[in-house]
Amino acid sequence: MYLAPQYFGPRMRSYIKDEIVKSVEGTCLGREGYVIAVMELKNDDIDTGVVEYDTGMVSVNARYSAILLRPFKNEVVDAVVTQVNEIGFFSEAGPLAIFVSRHAMPEDLQDGYDADVESWISEDKEVEIKQRCVVRLKLLGVTCDTNEITAVGTIKDDYLGLISMGTAY
Repeated sequence: MYLAPQYFGPRMRSYIKDEIVKSVEGTCLGREGYVIAVMELKNDDIDTGVVEYDTGMVSVNARYSAILLRPFKNEVVDAVVTQVNEIGFFSEAGPLAIFVSRHAMPEDLQDGYDADVESWISEDKEVEIKQRCVVRLKLLGVTCDTNEITAVGTIKDDYLGLISMGTAY
């Protein structure tokens, strides 16, 4: 990170810690995953800075420990349904956006889209997947871009599908 001269002084290390937490938490690091929280940043992990003579700024390197969300293919996650349409539904597991196609649903749900209530309803009317319900799904594929990670999932296997009809937990 670059540090302006006005931040030099006794509180410089705490300023560096605060700035790293603000700039890193909630961002996507591509293939490494989403940074959920910075857990530890010790004073010993902040290196001595190098002055850039043309700008007067100081370049400082720091090492930190963080909790990351890094999804993998075939991982099972619980997600909140955010949007339902005739081709499937979109859901979110934290910052991860997941799409489940109608072809990745059990056979009794594949023809059960009801446009009036915007939900997928099973033939026996026991399962209704609608907005804000919680589903357990398996990730079939994960795509990593520089600033976002998206996935495609399925609820077709055993023990997958609707968990909660009501509001997400």
